[in-house]
Amino acid sequence: MFYTVKEVSEKTGLTPYTIRFYLKEGLFPAIERASNGTRLFQDRDIESFYMIECMKRCGMTISEIRQYMDWLTEGDGNIDLCLNLFRKKQEALERELRRLQECAQAVRYKVWYYETAQQAGTISVHNTMPQEDIPEEMRKIRARMMHVKHFTQEDAEA
Repeated sequence: MFYTVKEVSEKTGLTPYTIRFYLKEGLFPAIERASNGTRLFQDRDIESFYMIECMKRCGMTISEIRQYMDWLTEGDGNIDLCLNLFRKKQEALERELRRLQECAQAVRYKVWYYETAQQAGTISVHNTMPQEDIPEEMRKIRARMMHVKHFTQEDAEA
């Protein structure tokens, strides 16, 4: 089955402008054309649009994506290159996820902190709060927050 730019737009939610931009950038070098010049996309191309959008969200540049698409077009000789590209991206994303999880925990702590202060009508409630009244998760997060080194070491390792 073949799809036009308009149909691809309807199926993917991408604008025709975005689809044409990807074509102009060489991300689909082997797209077939009808006798009237209309570009004809196939199901595998729809899947490629999904991967392109995913790769963009992962922080990959258009040139990196173009290189990947070229490797796909060239065939099996590039399996190692593709695998290496995605392994590196996976490692980078996992590092970023860890950073984001740490930040989310700090924010969760601050939400608890200010909700508790709001209920007591004062921030100073935390100055006299017995340790056993602080939820265990919040104690653990607060303990990690006492060491800025935690973030700077991980950033240095990246």
